[in-house]
Amino acid sequence: MRSTKHLNLVVLHDLDAARGAIEEALAGADPADAPGLRRALSVLEASAHSDDDLKIRWARQYLAEAGVPAGDTSTHAIRELRRAVPKLGLAEAVELVTLAAKH
Repeated sequence: MRSTKHLNLVVLHDLDAARGAIEEALAGADPADAPGLRRALSVLEASAHSDDDLKIRWARQYLAEAGVPAGDTSTHAIRELRRAVPKLGLAEAVELVTLAAKH
């Protein structure tokens, strides 16, 4: 994010266990299975996103579910995000709504 403030949202990545399982399976795989496992590993890697991307995606999805139109940066959108995450600061909510509107 462009701000010097840190958004108080924790992003959980649950890909490490899956990546490890695929890598372990690939290490002992039959030659016929190896291409499929390599492909699964590349799909997993391609689906990994940065924390900021996940925060923006969450904000867009939450706002859409709350009935806030895409691209809306109004106080209503900011209020909806702060309702979802009560400890989210005003400046952080504004920044997140603005970034969600741009992406």
